[in-house]
Amino acid sequence: MLKEFVKLNSILWWRSLQNVEVAAILFYSLFLLIILGQFIAVAITLIVAPDISAVQETYPWYTEDVNLAFNLFFINLLWLNQVFFTKISRLRLTDNRKLLALGMPLRRLTGYLNLAGFFHPVNLLFNVIWVFYLAMLSQSNLQFITIVLLLLVNYGLINSFKWRFKLFTADNLKWVNGFLGIAVIILVILSTGVNLPDYVSDASAIAEALNSWLHYTPGMVFYSVASTLSSIPLLSTLIVVFGVLTFFLIRDMSEHTRQALLQPINANVRAGKSGEVSTFIKRLGLQGGKFFYTIWNHSYSKTQFLLTYVLIVPYILIAGDGTTANQFLVSVFLTFIPVVFLMVMLANPFGFENRELLLTLQAPVERRKIILERFKTAFKITGIAFLTVLILLPFLFEDLLTMIQVLLGVTGINMVFLHMILKSSMSNYKKIEEVSLMSVSNPAVPASITFSAMFVVLLLGILTFFVLEGRQWLHIILLAAVTAILAVWFVRKLATTTESFKKIVIPKLWNEL
Repeated sequence: MLKEFVKLNSILWWRSLQNVEVAAILFYSLFLLIILGQFIAVAITLIVAPDISAVQETYPWYTEDVNLAFNLFFINLLWLNQVFFTKISRLRLTDNRKLLALGMPLRRLTGYLNLAGFFHPVNLLFNVIWVFYLAMLSQSNLQFITIVLLLLVNYGLINSFKWRFKLFTADNLKWVNGFLGIAVIILVILSTGVNLPDYVSDASAIAEALNSWLHYTPGMVFYSVASTLSSIPLLSTLIVVFGVLTFFLIRDMSEHTRQALLQPINANVRAGKSGEVSTFIKRLGLQGGKFFYTIWNHSYSKTQFLLTYVLIVPYILIAGDGTTANQFLVSVFLTFIPVVFLMVMLANPFGFENRELLLTLQAPVERRKIILERFKTAFKITGIAFLTVLILLPFLFEDLLTMIQVLLGVTGINMVFLHMILKSSMSNYKKIEEVSLMSVSNPAVPASITFSAMFVVLLLGILTFFVLEGRQWLHIILLAAVTAILAVWFVRKLATTTESFKKIVIPKLWNEL
């Protein structure tokens, strides 16, 4: 049965990859290797140095407090990244559930899924870094055994927390988003009153102040177990405690996986809960309204819309100080506002209500009407983002010509992105599944789209947002002409969307039945 498990999940993984996604994965892997190399180099410099006084000959500011601050900062940063990036999807439970029908025992399938989750490349990468980093701090074999058990407990606690968070957000998403929005706004307000030059004059004083706070962070637990605890009785006690915790956390993880296999988590979309957007949905039309309703009720969509207005917009207002460099950054971030809306609405438009799309093969509603109404709804929602850009322009730029140039630039870059996302909506179709907000690899938007969006905005922004003194009108006319050509071209491509949908998406929808 292990062979059947590996075969099934290998096929599912291979089918899920697209050409652009493979390139994105390779790029991310190379990026991680570079970051990991720099991380290891810094770690060796900070930890392997036999005597701090020897390092101080070259770097006088490198005191014991600075050394401790560096270690605690890196450990906490690594732990926070692990919390957000740890994969809890346990592969594709819906498809793996088929193995139960083929006779695989529930307990064995649960064990396979949990092991596969632990050895997921992302999860394994974090644990390997932990072992490498903390092993350099440890001084005995007993400490190393304690570290390994601590890492197992850490993985189990993160897994248990994220799984419960996933269940909690299914019914309480608005409270989570509200708390997140309030927290970010408070941080933005506080950051405006911080004068960084006042805090960088003395490295030792900064480290001492940081350590007083970092002592109460999770990173201090790892650092203490790996470097400061040397008592054999205490380490032996910790080994027993961590061993017991590991046993109970494995049982908890197995129970969650077993329940998910036997009773899938209900979708966020529930009949009878139209909520506060019901009136707005009716104005979008029958097909467009149902499409927006399914997107609005997906956890990814609400969070992305929220982050756009509590992160990007405040940053734009703070950074808009009138300098040339900041004007370019502000223009780029203005472009990201509608790009985020387009990603949420169009990166995977056929992953929502896909059963209804299948029924169009027999239902009286034309498939063309459903598809075009979905795109029209996406444009109407993205219009809210463009309205936000229009409102912000007078506050950020004084010159009318610059405002026109930026608005045309934002529109033109989004038209380029629209052409890309129109093709992606077909080739990168993915079935929407219930996911946790704590997972940054949410399947609602393919990695290739987020990867491409960043480079499209940045690269085209270089050509779009610079100001030619004395020839700004020429630049504006050129931007207007390019945007008009892209718009006409997109309308023509949109007219043939139904045929592409029939050839590319319909076969994938049938294969999922």
